[in-house]
Amino acid sequence: MTYIPANLRHLVKERANFCCEYCQLPEQLSFFVHEVDHIIALKHGGTTDADNLAFACWRCNRYKMDSQFKTGTPMFKG
Repeated sequence: MTYIPANLRHLVKERANFCCEYCQLPEQLSFFVHEVDHIIALKHGGTTDADNLAFACWRCNRYKMDSQFKTGTPMFKG
């Protein structure tokens, strides 16, 4: 897991209005806390900056990871 500075995490959360940027589920309605996710994984050339980070619920983040694992390519593109 890559370290993402607290101020950058907060910026991404606020930008998303504390909702998953993929499915729009508000974090307060989720059983699990949302995560700051790399849209394009570092191993696929992505970077750790606001333009490549998304606020994601647990389910969307896992679905995206499973899709990348099976195909080797990002499911979502920024």
